Amino acid sequence: MLGKERGTVSGSDLYFQTPSDMAHRMLYYMTSCGYYYTDFDYRIEREDYHNYLVFYICDGRLSVTSGDKTMVAGAGQVGMLNCHKPHEYHTIGNAEFVWLHLDGANTDQFYDQIVQQKKGFVFDTTNAAEIKERLYEMVFACRNEQLPGEVRLSHKLNGLLTALLDDSPAPETQDDARSPVAIAAKFIREHYPEPISLADVAQCVHMSQYHFSRLFKRECGYSPHEYIILVRINRAKHLLKTTDLPVKIIAQNVGYQNVTTFTNAFSNRVGLSPSAFRRYPV
Repeated sequence: MLGKERGTVSGSDLYFQTPSDMAHRMLYYMTSCGYYYTDFDYRIEREDYHNYLVFYICDGRLSVTSGDKTMVAGAGQVGMLNCHKPHEYHTIGNAEFVWLHLDGANTDQFYDQIVQQKKGFVFDTTNAAEIKERLYEMVFACRNEQLPGEVRLSHKLNGLLTALLDDSPAPETQDDARSPVAIAAKFIREHYPEPISLADVAQCVHMSQYHFSRLFKRECGYSPHEYIILVRINRAKHLLKTTDLPVKIIAQNVGYQNVTTFTNAFSNRVGLSPSAFRRYPV
């Protein structure tokens, strides 16, 4: 339907969706979406709108404020705003953008991780085109009265949140395989049984430890040290389920000389001790 919010101009779309009690309890859900053409009068200021906003700027600029921080989103950029907190946004001159309000499940945790990883609620991302298409899909589905049921919609919204979080487009291209992070990850997978250090991994891609750690965490969302631990634990899981090797030997096989250190690392990330995991049905 035609959006008539102050500052929107001809051609703007606005749609609403009311989630069921089940969606509130269990799923990701959408409350509204739209495609706006705006002029200099467009401004939104709220104390609490009880959800999160995702948007893609097609043209022009949007000034966004949350708390004491203001960021300006330009064409091709993406944003995610926590509308549970006081916020304000307005266009700078004429602008065109597609947007969606959503919430539910663990959206709050997605938001916290996205903002931490991107260092703000407005950002560039290699998945901008995918995010734009996912937002378009919701608006067009509402326009044609073809919005999927709540369970399928939840699946689509999860895909949107994942695209916001993940800066690694799939499938991997040949250039991606030669990136420092991909080379380092391959090095770790090949050498995890050895006592490898951050210095060893950084050296294999000819970078300083500081710059390599920042690059790895920015692209993967966790540190190289954490990746080494996860690779070792995944291998340990396989050995626990497919062999009768003692836990102490498995710990040594995956790079731990101290079985207590291995057991603590395994238990903290899996929620079970190695022995309990071996007994637990898959």
